[in-house]
Amino acid sequence: MIRLGLIGAGRWGKNFIRTIRRLDGVTLSALCSRHPDSRGLVDSPCTILRDWHDLVGNDLCDGVIIATPPDTHAEILGTMIHAHLPSMVEKPLTLDLREALDLQQLLRQYPTPVLVDHTYLFHPAYRELKRLSSQLGPIRSIQSEGGNHGPFRPNYTALWDYGPHDISLCLDLLGTSPVRMELTHADVLPQKDGIGGSYELALVFPDDVTATIRVSNVKREKVRRFAVEFVGGRLVFDDLAPHKLANATGTPFLVPHELPLTRAVQTFVEGIRGGSRQMFGLDLAVEIVRILYEAQPDSQS
Repeated sequence: MIRLGLIGAGRWGKNFIRTIRRLDGVTLSALCSRHPDSRGLVDSPCTILRDWHDLVGNDLCDGVIIATPPDTHAEILGTMIHAHLPSMVEKPLTLDLREALDLQQLLRQYPTPVLVDHTYLFHPAYRELKRLSSQLGPIRSIQSEGGNHGPFRPNYTALWDYGPHDISLCLDLLGTSPVRMELTHADVLPQKDGIGGSYELALVFPDDVTATIRVSNVKREKVRRFAVEFVGGRLVFDDLAPHKLANATGTPFLVPHELPLTRAVQTFVEGIRGGSRQMFGLDLAVEIVRILYEAQPDSQS
């Protein structure tokens, strides 16, 4: 039985609680939350802690999931790496490039299993798209779009909220980093609860492969679409469509019905048990932070 500790019981933390409850051989042994209703979210054997520091050195868990705001990730994950406690952390890794680079260096000094939850990399439709890509020749271009109405954050934009998903798919599929990037559109629309807006990011990869990424938190409804033009065809991954993956003519491909968060947590657990850690590490997450940091208008200020 793998014992997991969870830090954070917000919207995404609750998703983790439901996911862990459905998995065999895994138990939520500790929840770090100051919310008074936290006890009602978990099964009775789960220990409730108000301070996440108490997870360190107490043999309460075999691994930790960090589902807190990104501006807290550096301190929490850094502590877990120092303690050699396997960790899974939500995206983005950080909001600050220096913090991301410091974590990357720390992990090299204290090798510890760390998995960053770029959720759509675990989506069965994307995994199938990646598998089929070897049959369609070189990639010519990518069009990616993600967003919804909200959430509105007081300290960061939709570019940081949604952008990591799109960028992670591009980097993973192409297996390389962009040679140029430009924020070609930024329409900031302040909201009552935080920052609203729409953004377009243009990335140019080796061999002049282009990726256009559009994200927004002021849409009327949710969108998550990733379209890839190959020399030999076109594939579209649309998470909101009845068939999640289709070709240029709309012909669908059968993909397993599996929630990507379930696959992500399973991958983390397998890594704790000593299985494959191919998806582990911070290099991809740090590169995503670098792209977002350098693309934002005030990065040079």
